[in-house]
This record gives sequence, C-alpha cells and structure tokens, in this order.
Amino acid sequence: MRTLIVGLGSIGKKHADCLQKIEGIELAILRTAKGTIKEKSEFTEFYTIEEALAFEPDGVIIANPTSLHISTALPFLERGIKALIEKPIAATASDAEKLLPYRDNIRVAYCLRFLPITNFIKEVAAKEKIYKLSFKRSFYLPKWHPYADYRTEYTAKKELGGGVIRTLSHEIDLMLYLFGEPVSTIGVTDKISPLEIDTDDFAFFTCRTATGARINFELDFFSPKNINTAELFTDKGKYTWDMSEVLFTSYEETTATKLHGRELFDYNNMYQLQMEDFTGFVKNGSSENATYENSVNVLKIIETVETR
Repeated sequence: MRTLIVGLGSIGKKHADCLQKIEGIELAILRTAKGTIKEKSEFTEFYTIEEALAFEPDGVIIANPTSLHISTALPFLERGIKALIEKPIAATASDAEKLLPYRDNIRVAYCLRFLPITNFIKEVAAKEKIYKLSFKRSFYLPKWHPYADYRTEYTAKKELGGGVIRTLSHEIDLMLYLFGEPVSTIGVTDKISPLEIDTDDFAFFTCRTATGARINFELDFFSPKNINTAELFTDKGKYTWDMSEVLFTSYEETTATKLHGRELFDYNNMYQLQMEDFTGFVKNGSSENATYENSVNVLKIIETVETR
C-alpha cells in the first residue's frame, strides 16, 4: 500500500515511524524542506504536488501547518485518494466546507480516541451518572519543540492556524466522541502572557451536554511544567488522572484509591493504533478516527468560544 505523508515535522515523523512497523507499506514524504527539521530523511522525498501525485499513493496523511491543510489535501481527494488530516481539519469551519464533497474519504487525526483512558471514561459513563469532567492542559510553548524557535512555528501564528485552542483541541473531539454535541458552550480565549505570538495562549470554556453534565476545558501555553490532568465527578465519587495513574475517591472516603497505572496512557501504542486504523480506512473504509463532520463540529465549538 503506497502511503504519502505531507510534512515531516514532529508529528509527520511520528506517523512515519509507526507506518514503518506495518507490513506492506511503501512510504514517501512530500515536504518543502522549509520546516524545523530540514535535513533529508531516510524516506523517498518529493518536493512538488505533481511529483507526489505521480507516486500514485493509496492514502495520504496531511501533517503540514493547519492553514495549508485544504489546499494540500484537495489535489489528492479530487483523485479519490483517502486522506487522514492532522487536527484541526482547517483554520475555520467555513474553510473546511471546501472539503465537504470529499467527506467520505476524509478522517481527522484526533489521537486520544486510541488511548485506553478514553475507553475507561466510556465505561464509567455507561455505569455512573456524569456530573462534571474537567480537562487542564498546559505547557510552556518555547519548550514544546526545543529544537525550534517557537516564534516561527505554526502554533505561534494566527495566519497558519495556530493558537492554544486549536493546538490543544483533542479534548474537544473527545467530548464529542463520548457525549455527543453539547447543548451550550460559553468561554473565552485570550493572549495574556509575554510569549511572542500573535494568537491566543489561554482558553477557558465550559460545555453542557444533553444529559446535563458539564465538560470544562482550561488550556494555556505558559506552564513551566507540562500539565495534563483531568477530574471526573460522578454519582459514585471523583476520578482523577495525570497521564500516569487513575485515582478514585468515593463520597464516603477522603483517601484516594489507585485504579490504574501507566497502562492507560501508552502514547506510543496510541499513535501505532491510529496508523493501523488509517491503513484499514484506506483498504476497507472503516475507521475510528474522527469524521469530517466531527472535526467541523470541533471548529464550531472553538469559534463559539472565540466570539464570546
């Protein structure tokens, strides 16, 4: 199966490493060599769309800056080639409409769907009444890719589709995947730190589900130490996790009990499963990756927050 990756930044390289572990994959890269990883790779490389189309890929992974997703994906989609597009699908929901005619051949790479903690949340939600689920994501943008000047990367630039609410939109997709579309969304985005970026570095918003649960999000680019935590309150008690363990405290107790360890947070396997899912999508059309509609709904929630 011929597979093309567009872009060889950190996520493109990660996808390439995973695809190499799948039997029968012939891999090539379309790149500009203008990104932060400039040296030639071990893979077959193309530098124009025309060269990449001549490769006749069966599937393509779009992993370049958000603002380029649509213009890059269209030449492949127009030829019936299935595409996995990195999140978010586009900079705006209106931009994403250009891909609507090809929605059946599109999936979007919201990888948390393949992390075991997601199945854990789903199992809890099936047995207990959810009151509130709160996600907190924070890291210091200059440390995100230590090999690069953060000011030149897409995350720092509005014109490239950057900003914290788009970069860290995984949990928005997770909410939609687990609980469906919310009935209301309210919040704010802002630029409040001295980071040299022209887009948001802070977002705080809350969604109400059809069952009355609150799903809360706090995101920023300025924590010296990486934070990736969550709290889940149900009618049975409180669950917390920090990407290393899951704890539970019942309403009758004050001391937390450990339920799971790092086995629910195997990120390497998460990316591997995502690539295996994509190869299945190319071969037979089945996929757990986000659909076109899912991904446009993520952007609509983002835009609701931005307009408040």
